[in-house]
Parts: sequence; structure tokens; C-alpha cells
Amino acid sequence: MSKSIIVVGAGAWGGWTAFHLQKAGFKVTLVDKNGPGNPLSGSGGKTRIIRMAYGGSQVYTDLTAKSFELWEKYALQWNDRLYHQKGALWMFNGINPAYAELSIPLMKARGFRLDPLDLQNLAIQYPEINLADITSAYWEPKVAYLEASRACGVVAQKFKEAGGNYLEAEVTGIDFEKENISALRLKDGLTLQADEYVFACGPWLTKLVPTLKDYIYASRQEVYYFEAPDHYKDLPIWLEFRKDDQMFYGIPDHFGQGFKFAYDERTWSLDPDKDDRAITNEILDKMRAILINRFPALKESVVLKHHTCVYENSLDGDFIIDRIPKATNGLFLAGSSGHGFKMGPAIGQLITHHLTGKTAIPNEFLLNRFSQGIDRKSQFEV
Repeated sequence: MSKSIIVVGAGAWGGWTAFHLQKAGFKVTLVDKNGPGNPLSGSGGKTRIIRMAYGGSQVYTDLTAKSFELWEKYALQWNDRLYHQKGALWMFNGINPAYAELSIPLMKARGFRLDPLDLQNLAIQYPEINLADITSAYWEPKVAYLEASRACGVVAQKFKEAGGNYLEAEVTGIDFEKENISALRLKDGLTLQADEYVFACGPWLTKLVPTLKDYIYASRQEVYYFEAPDHYKDLPIWLEFRKDDQMFYGIPDHFGQGFKFAYDERTWSLDPDKDDRAITNEILDKMRAILINRFPALKESVVLKHHTCVYENSLDGDFIIDRIPKATNGLFLAGSSGHGFKMGPAIGQLITHHLTGKTAIPNEFLLNRFSQGIDRKSQFEV
């Protein structure tokens, strides 16, 4: 008889994990309280960027390369354009571009490129961009954007077509028996049981496993869509790195909805169930100033649309994938933040290989690393 597995959370990580496990022959139930890629989830929203550079990290380089391969494979196999290659401009504002330089050899070994650019030529090529305070820039041709919430729905549908069971329900508790999870309690009073359990429920994970609050926190990530001239859609995806671990990015060509502009700071908190998700004036004012500095012609641009997303972050910026404390049959996936979405296909494959005994979880992702002290707070530190 096939081993049964329950996956909690139908976002990028949970959906792809359920999909791969079902393909591997497991009997899989995927559970989510609001649906795949819903607006309140960490995988919600229209798009996510997939890029390769990872500051010299071999494990992330390998995972991202595999994800590029799998996104392209399934977009072709399903005849569904979830993946849109556009290329990206990396800009460094007054800081050492070590993150880019350390990425180059690892990318090259995988067949990817990150090319240094001449700023004078760049200014001629893109007169819309103010480069006065940019000290170095790079071009990554393979960068694409992924359709985020729609992709979650497509993956869940493919999972069901392969025989998987999808259940829209809220898991409110975990029952333990000795060193195992014995059941999951649902809000409607019912319970679910399986041989193995995988938790990929983003910022809601700490409500089920309170001990993980010491390692995971939720942050508020506001995304804006500004009015922009039609020809701005021809600009590349862009990323700007600044001091104090700040990163901002945008997708100018965005399905006619406006010039997408967002940030990767983790300084604003968010309760995923209780907090208002409307525009925060403090954040908007900061973002507008950065936008106007980089794209002066957008000085009078209005916000056409807004979306507040929630990230669940680890204390050091790296993923956490490990066994639930005191449960040998429970695995949790956490710390995906913004950069985890693109790795969904590879993460799902990694978990499947792990549960079939083919691959160990990388040491970089294990929970015991925190016992050695934390010396970084995000994946952008090198």
C-alpha cells in the first residue's frame, strides 16, 4: 500500500511538494484554508521574479538552476505560459557589488551569465533611468517573471488531475502520540490522519508549532503598481541594492496593470490574520521617493493598484527545512520569504527525494544551525 502524506499549505512550496509526491506514488492530501495562491497568502499576488544570482551560495545556485529547468519544462508540457523571460538589470547604489561578483563563477558553471555593464553606455541605452548614484551594474539575461497566484492554482489542478486529493479546510491543531504526529485537527471538528505530514503553511506555521516562533517572523510587504508611459513596458526587470541590506525591484511590463514596484526589507511586521492590509503612508512615501529618484519622469505618477503580501522569514534569511520538534513523521518548510517562490518546483522535488530516501536536506537548512549563533539576517549578506 502507498504511504499516505498530508501537505498543509497550497502555496508555491506546498503545492509543488504535493505535486511531486503524488507523481512519486504517494497517496497525498493537500490542505489549504483559503485556496492555492489566495490574496492573503505568501504566494499571492500577480507575479514573482526568478533570477539566478545568489552571492556565492552553492545550495541556492543549484536549487534555482533546477527551478529554472522545471518551470520551463512544465510551462511547455502543460502548454501554459507561467514563465516570462525578460532579462534583468542589477544596480548597486554606493555599495560593494560582492553579491554579484561572487555569483558570477557559480552561475557560469551552470550555464548562466551575469555581465558587468558600463554605466555610460547604460545611461544611453536607458535614458529613463537615473544612474547618477549607481556605482555598478550588471545584466542577467535569463531573468524572468512567474505568474504567482495563477501558478499555484495550476499546480494544484495538475496535482488533482494526477489523482491527488485537495481539501479546503483550516488546520487548527496537531495531535501527538509519543514521537509521532497522530492526527491534524480541523476547524470543523474533524481530524485527518496520514503516515507522514509536511507543513508548508507560511506565516501560519507558528500557530501550529509555537516553538518555531523563536526562528520565524512575519513581515509586511507592500507592492505598488504605478502609472507609467507605454514605452516603459520595454524596460527590463530591475533590482537595486542599497546599504543596510535594502533591496528594491520592479517589473515594468506587467499585464497592463502598471509599473510594479516593491521592496525586500523585513522591517515592517504583519499579523496575517488581524492586521489591515491597506496602503501604509510611511511605506508609500519611502517607495515613491525611491521611484522618483530612479525614474524621474514618474514624479507625478499615481498608484493604480496596491497589494500587501506577507512574508515569513527566518532569522538569518535562509530556508528552514527540518523535522517538527519531537515528531519523526512531520516535516516543516519555513523561511521562504520573497525569494522562495521561484524555487517551488525544486523544493517540491527536494522534499520528495528526501522522503523517498534519495537525498538529505542540506545542512544549511536544518534547524540546529541556530544553536551555533546567527551572524546574518538575510540572503543578501555575503
